Amino acid sequence: AMRLSGALAPVCARWRGYATKVDIGALKRLRQLNPVSLGKAKEALLNSDNDIDRALRWLEKDALAAGAQKAEKVKDRVACEGGIAVHIDEAHSAGSIVELSCETDFVARNAAFVDLASDIARTSAAFAAGCPGADTPLASVELDRLAAATLGERTVAAAVTESIGRLGENIVLRRAAVVGAPGAADSIVVSGYVHSGVAGSRGGSAGKIGGLVALHSAIRDAEHRGTLSQLAKRLAQQVVGYAPRHASLAEWERAKAAGAAVGDPATTVLEAQQFLFGGGTVGEVLDKLSRGLASPIKVVSFVRFERGEGIEKPAKADFAEEVRRQLA
Repeated sequence: AMRLSGALAPVCARWRGYATKVDIGALKRLRQLNPVSLGKAKEALLNSDNDIDRALRWLEKDALAAGAQKAEKVKDRVACEGGIAVHIDEAHSAGSIVELSCETDFVARNAAFVDLASDIARTSAAFAAGCPGADTPLASVELDRLAAATLGERTVAAAVTESIGRLGENIVLRRAAVVGAPGAADSIVVSGYVHSGVAGSRGGSAGKIGGLVALHSAIRDAEHRGTLSQLAKRLAQQVVGYAPRHASLAEWERAKAAGAAVGDPATTVLEAQQFLFGGGTVGEVLDKLSRGLASPIKVVSFVRFERGEGIEKPAKADFAEEVRRQLA
């Protein structure tokens, strides 16, 4: 077989897209852009002829492949921990809430996991455009559509898969909902709250329980909307803390007439609950504020997510078993 001369071999190596030596400057910059292990960064540069853009793409493909392989191994594990993330747009006219599940609280508190949950919540807010209208501004998000949505330069599904490879646990996008009112955005005010939130690395957070509240008012000036957004946030805290099932007594009565188990309205109806911040019931507080503004204010919708709702937790494994699973 013909041998390549020493002078030609490196040239041919570059033609194939492979470097023979890692550029130290490129290595430092690559790890700033993507903080992978030193060995993985070197491998990426050697396979990309020290080209940082190509190395970043190589790392993305490698992470996706590793994540897919890990996802197949862990897909049957129960993901009953995780976090609830909320996103509210700048105008407070639309919001979203998602539950991203994982296996352990340790991973749920990892900044990379929190960032992912926050990013998915931000992406899902775009689905608020599909809400029916001002009278029914709440809608569930189809998970297949959300998984196919763009998150940065990849899909939500790909981002989840990469995170499975990076964090080593089963991660599941469990549910999502949005609040908004196309064509009536200036009469709807939305805010949200996350309890026991853990901060990510980019300003977002995820916690154990989260809620969204949408208020409706005919007054649309900026100062009024600012007041309502503060009220909506306090009501979201009320929803998280007291877990009402109905917004109003009228809604409670319709549910009762339909044969649903509705409970005591003093505890299950938001407007009938004592306001967390004082001043009487939520309904009384809304009536007082409505009279002061000479315009009715009402809660048109709310949603509350608590992580792991409805999931049966597996028996707690001993420490040795936990370590073994993390290394699998």
